[in-house]
Amino acid sequence: MTGPSSSGVPAVGTTFEPTRLTIIDADAVAAYAQASGDNNPIHLDEAAAKKAGLDGPIAHGMLMMGKLEAPVREWLPGWRITRLQVRFMRPLAVGGGLSVAGRVAKADTRGTSAHMILRLMLRDGDGNPLAVGEADLTDLREA
Repeated sequence: MTGPSSSGVPAVGTTFEPTRLTIIDADAVAAYAQASGDNNPIHLDEAAAKKAGLDGPIAHGMLMMGKLEAPVREWLPGWRITRLQVRFMRPLAVGGGLSVAGRVAKADTRGTSAHMILRLMLRDGDGNPLAVGEADLTDLREA
Protein backbone atom coordinates (compact mmCIF):
# COMPACT_ATOMS: atom_id res chain seq x y z
CA MET A 1 0.00 0.00 0.00
CA THR A 2 1.19 3.52 -0.75
CA GLY A 3 -0.06 6.87 0.54
CA PRO A 4 -0.51 6.56 4.33
CA SER A 5 -2.79 8.93 6.22
CA SER A 6 -2.50 10.26 9.78
CA SER A 7 -6.20 9.50 10.46
CA GLY A 8 -5.74 5.79 9.79
CA VAL A 9 -7.96 6.17 6.74
CA PRO A 10 -6.06 5.68 3.48
CA ALA A 11 -5.66 8.96 1.61
CA VAL A 12 -7.11 9.55 -1.85
CA GLY A 13 -4.59 8.19 -4.33
CA THR A 14 -3.41 5.38 -2.04
CA THR A 15 -2.70 2.36 -4.21
CA PHE A 16 -2.86 -1.33 -3.45
CA GLU A 17 -0.43 -3.36 -5.52
CA PRO A 18 -1.73 -6.17 -7.73
CA THR A 19 -2.74 -9.24 -5.78
CA ARG A 20 -2.77 -12.54 -7.59
CA LEU A 21 -5.97 -14.46 -7.06
CA THR A 22 -6.65 -18.09 -7.75
CA ILE A 23 -6.66 -19.60 -11.21
CA ILE A 24 -10.29 -20.15 -12.15
CA ASP A 25 -10.28 -23.70 -13.46
CA ALA A 26 -13.03 -25.87 -14.93
CA ASP A 27 -13.83 -27.43 -11.54
CA ALA A 28 -14.38 -24.00 -9.97
CA VAL A 29 -16.60 -22.93 -12.89
CA ALA A 30 -18.63 -26.16 -12.70
CA ALA A 31 -19.07 -25.79 -8.93
CA TYR A 32 -20.15 -22.17 -9.35
CA ALA A 33 -22.58 -23.12 -12.12
CA GLN A 34 -24.16 -25.75 -9.89
CA ALA A 35 -24.37 -23.45 -6.84
CA SER A 36 -25.68 -20.43 -8.76
CA GLY A 37 -27.92 -22.22 -11.22
CA ASP A 38 -26.12 -20.42 -14.08
CA ASN A 39 -25.56 -23.36 -16.41
CA ASN A 40 -25.08 -21.28 -19.54
CA PRO A 41 -23.08 -23.60 -21.83
CA ILE A 42 -20.53 -20.87 -22.70
CA HIS A 43 -19.13 -21.50 -19.22
CA LEU A 44 -19.16 -25.28 -19.35
CA ASP A 45 -18.98 -26.57 -22.92
CA GLU A 46 -16.11 -25.98 -25.35
CA ALA A 47 -18.28 -26.44 -28.47
CA ALA A 48 -21.00 -24.08 -27.19
CA ALA A 49 -18.42 -21.44 -26.29
CA LYS A 50 -16.83 -21.66 -29.75
CA LYS A 51 -20.24 -21.51 -31.41
CA ALA A 52 -20.82 -18.27 -29.49
CA GLY A 53 -17.60 -16.83 -30.95
CA LEU A 54 -15.34 -17.44 -27.96
CA ASP A 55 -12.01 -19.27 -27.94
CA GLY A 56 -13.35 -21.65 -25.29
CA PRO A 57 -15.38 -21.65 -22.05
CA ILE A 58 -15.27 -18.50 -19.95
CA ALA A 59 -15.52 -17.91 -16.21
CA HIS A 60 -18.72 -16.46 -14.76
CA GLY A 61 -18.45 -12.74 -14.07
CA MET A 62 -20.04 -13.15 -10.65
CA LEU A 63 -17.50 -15.84 -9.80
CA MET A 64 -14.71 -13.36 -10.55
CA MET A 65 -16.48 -10.66 -8.51
CA GLY A 66 -16.69 -13.04 -5.57
CA LYS A 67 -12.91 -13.32 -5.58
CA LEU A 68 -12.54 -9.59 -4.84
CA GLU A 69 -13.58 -9.61 -1.18
CA ALA A 70 -10.49 -11.42 0.13
CA PRO A 71 -7.87 -8.98 -1.21
CA VAL A 72 -9.94 -5.95 -0.15
CA ARG A 73 -10.18 -7.40 3.38
CA GLU A 74 -6.43 -8.06 3.34
CA TRP A 75 -5.65 -4.53 2.16
CA LEU A 76 -8.15 -2.91 4.54
CA PRO A 77 -8.79 -5.01 7.65
CA GLY A 78 -11.81 -3.74 9.54
CA TRP A 79 -13.50 -2.25 6.49
CA ARG A 80 -16.73 -3.69 5.04
CA ILE A 81 -17.75 -3.64 1.38
CA THR A 82 -21.20 -2.08 1.20
CA ARG A 83 -21.46 -1.95 -2.60
CA LEU A 84 -19.52 -3.56 -5.39
CA GLN A 85 -19.91 -2.68 -9.05
CA VAL A 86 -17.87 -4.15 -11.90
CA ARG A 87 -17.84 -3.46 -15.64
CA PHE A 88 -16.38 -6.29 -17.68
CA MET A 89 -14.33 -5.37 -20.74
CA ARG A 90 -13.56 -8.90 -21.87
CA PRO A 91 -14.07 -12.45 -20.63
CA LEU A 92 -11.65 -14.60 -18.64
CA ALA A 93 -10.94 -17.97 -20.21
CA VAL A 94 -11.49 -20.96 -17.95
CA GLY A 95 -8.07 -21.87 -16.59
CA GLY A 96 -6.96 -18.24 -16.63
CA GLY A 97 -5.28 -16.42 -13.78
CA LEU A 98 -6.78 -13.39 -12.15
CA SER A 99 -5.27 -10.43 -10.29
CA VAL A 100 -6.69 -7.26 -8.77
CA ALA A 101 -5.19 -3.88 -7.91
CA GLY A 102 -6.85 -0.94 -6.21
CA ARG A 103 -6.67 2.80 -5.67
CA VAL A 104 -8.56 4.99 -3.21
CA ALA A 105 -10.70 7.35 -5.27
CA LYS A 106 -12.57 9.04 -2.42
CA ALA A 107 -12.24 9.10 1.36
CA ASP A 108 -14.74 10.70 3.72
CA THR A 109 -14.02 10.88 7.43
CA ARG A 110 -16.95 13.13 8.32
CA GLY A 111 -19.72 11.71 10.47
CA THR A 112 -19.65 8.73 12.78
CA SER A 113 -17.73 6.35 10.52
CA ALA A 114 -15.32 6.70 7.64
CA HIS A 115 -16.29 5.76 4.09
CA MET A 116 -14.24 5.34 0.95
CA ILE A 117 -14.55 4.42 -2.68
CA LEU A 118 -11.91 2.00 -3.90
CA ARG A 119 -11.38 1.71 -7.68
CA LEU A 120 -10.45 -1.81 -8.78
CA MET A 121 -8.71 -3.18 -11.86
CA LEU A 122 -8.95 -6.88 -12.67
CA ARG A 123 -6.40 -8.41 -15.02
CA ASP A 124 -5.87 -11.86 -16.43
CA GLY A 125 -2.75 -13.92 -15.78
CA ASP A 126 -0.95 -12.16 -18.65
CA GLY A 127 -1.73 -8.71 -17.26
CA ASN A 128 -4.45 -7.86 -19.78
CA PRO A 129 -7.35 -5.77 -18.40
CA LEU A 130 -10.56 -7.74 -17.80
CA ALA A 131 -12.74 -5.41 -15.78
CA VAL A 132 -12.86 -2.19 -13.81
CA GLY A 133 -14.89 -1.73 -10.69
CA GLU A 134 -15.71 0.29 -7.63
CA ALA A 135 -16.17 -0.84 -4.07
CA ASP A 136 -17.81 1.38 -1.48
CA LEU A 137 -16.39 0.63 1.94
CA THR A 138 -17.31 1.54 5.52
CA ASP A 139 -14.80 1.54 8.38
CA LEU A 140 -16.00 -0.82 11.11
CA ARG A 141 -12.88 -0.51 13.27
CA GLU A 142 -14.49 2.13 15.49
CA ALA A 143 -17.99 0.62 15.48
